[in-house]
Amino acid sequence: STARQVFGSFGFREIRVPIMEKTELFKRSIGETTDIVEKEMYTFRDRDDELLTLRPEATASIIRAYIEHNMHSCDQITKLYTMGQMFRRERPQKGRFRQFHQIDAELFGDEKPQSDAEVIFMLVHFLESTGIEELSLEINSLGCKACRPVFSQAIVNYLKGEEKALCPDCQRRMNTNPLRVFDCKVESCNLVIAKAPQILDYLCSDCKEHFTQVKSYLTDLNVAYGINPKMVRGLDYYTRPAF
Repeated sequence: STARQVFGSFGFREIRVPIMEKTELFKRSIGETTDIVEKEMYTFRDRDDELLTLRPEATASIIRAYIEHNMHSCDQITKLYTMGQMFRRERPQKGRFRQFHQIDAELFGDEKPQSDAEVIFMLVHFLESTGIEELSLEINSLGCKACRPVFSQAIVNYLKGEEKALCPDCQRRMNTNPLRVFDCKVESCNLVIAKAPQILDYLCSDCKEHFTQVKSYLTDLNVAYGINPKMVRGLDYYTRPAF
């Protein structure tokens, strides 16, 4: 109820998306080399031999609905949120469940840094409204399709010769999704990655300026933050600011 109140006050409308979608939607949008697609999705065939998947996250479904129903033709900027059950199959992390609830907010039609700052500010305001105290906000930039591949290659070059110190998952990720190495919780991998290149040093001029402006807007909004250059996201569709 707090989420509905806060998100509504920021101009976001609720959208309800199916609990089940065609598997190809998630494989194409999340990325075939991500842990979610490779290991964590509940997928099965229906009577027509079509692959279906219980949704592991909400963004792909919301974007599918946004495109399918031509929402861009109604409003230049579209703000949507959803909440409901998500499903992850294999080896849930400690404290997580195979069926869990998630709240998701999406803003379409505006790539300006103001929108990034607005979504971050809204989340902080929402969490504070629930009574959660001692919040800590960390931000980073993941670059774009121009500069992130350069950084990914730098990580691969850095890890070459260190394969024996990496866990089996990171040895595989090194060739498929090298940024995921930063997410690993294995101590030997953390020791290797501690002195790895940082993505903030590889940002193109546009991404660097975008990130600078996001930080400036957060300061203007009195939102305290710390920069965590090793924070990444495991899904392929993430670009620029992550938090």
